[in-house]
Amino acid sequence: MARGAIIALMVCLMATAVRSEDPYVYYTWNVTYGTISPLGTPEQGILINNKFPGPEINGSSNNNIVVNVFNNLDEPVLFTWSGIQHRKNSWQDGTLGTQCPIAPGTNYTYKFQVKDQIGSYFYYPTTGLMRASGGIGGIRVYSRLLIPVPYADPADEYWLLMGDWYGKSHTTLKQFLDSGRSIGRPSGVQIMGKSNSAEPLYTMEPGKTYKYRICNVGLKDSLNIRIQGHPMKLVEMEGSHTVQNDYDSLDVHVGQCYSVLVT
Repeated sequence: MARGAIIALMVCLMATAVRSEDPYVYYTWNVTYGTISPLGTPEQGILINNKFPGPEINGSSNNNIVVNVFNNLDEPVLFTWSGIQHRKNSWQDGTLGTQCPIAPGTNYTYKFQVKDQIGSYFYYPTTGLMRASGGIGGIRVYSRLLIPVPYADPADEYWLLMGDWYGKSHTTLKQFLDSGRSIGRPSGVQIMGKSNSAEPLYTMEPGKTYKYRICNVGLKDSLNIRIQGHPMKLVEMEGSHTVQNDYDSLDVHVGQCYSVLVT
């Protein structure tokens, strides 16, 4: 009788352990070439699920992220998750030397956990200067429900993925570097895949507060951002909540991400 009770207790404990595993979030990506116009002129870019910027990865602290990437390009590709710590799974970082590229016509499934992290991050391809042709997107990591956030919930959240843009294919830029030349100056700046667009990216209602997740996804140039007539309250940077101060403008260096509140 006692032995049966012990076995039953062990089964219950095992079942509890299985149920307590952190949640999983699944994504499937089809990586292709497509026509984009970041500076107003059509050119070939890299799309994820026919989008540029690509689809958002959306999760909460400690979630397990699973991304199945199908490479439909004619060249190998890898994706890295800028700012994600990859505790105990550095081989999922998507950089040459830690991982083999995904060959054309094949797929690979990335599995990593956003352990004890919150904030705004982004992903991009790391092979052959592909970042200059697209394949970028945002990673949004919320705090767990039991952990308080030091500001009220905004009316909405928006991305500002911005960076320098060269108007040349990544293969051309790679040839410049391989021959010892500089890639030169960029042709312009893209914000969410657009530049000088007559249509507004987002619409805000007066009196409401909105959260902007800002990342510099470019190759080499720092950018300065300001919203005319609206100070920006900095609330998060590089995955940590900050002392909240208002700024008229912010310098955003390559690879950096901020979260700001705008009213």
